[in-house]
Amino acid sequence: MSEKLQNTSCFKYIWVFMVGLVLLAACAGEPTVDPLDIGDPVRGRQLFEGGEPLNNGCIECHSLDGSDELAPTMLGLSDRAGERVPDLSAVDYLRQSIVDPRAYVVEGFLNNMPTSLQYILIEEDIDALVAFMLMQ
Repeated sequence: MSEKLQNTSCFKYIWVFMVGLVLLAACAGEPTVDPLDIGDPVRGRQLFEGGEPLNNGCIECHSLDGSDELAPTMLGLSDRAGERVPDLSAVDYLRQSIVDPRAYVVEGFLNNMPTSLQYILIEEDIDALVAFMLMQ
């Protein structure tokens, strides 16, 4: 095999390898979080719908079907949550929204979220709500 042909073949392999690395880096983005690693989404749904210790659930204002009437819908939240606040992951944004809802208010909505949830819910309940919301 001639030296020119060998160099061309080597170049093709290097080029394919480099393109693969670029594509891999482009797809990396924010690491995917498994909601089951965070909390119990079944418990989270119970809380969302008003299960104890909540008298009124999140469903009173937040829909699951895409309608944005009183508060942002949960539909597609897993895709939006990590983009709401710079430098906050989806998980951190959702936790913050529960324990300090005044920290960030979605544009176009009133600041009506109760601030008492951090005192009413135990950590496991907050984790459960976050897990449930990440599945929406």
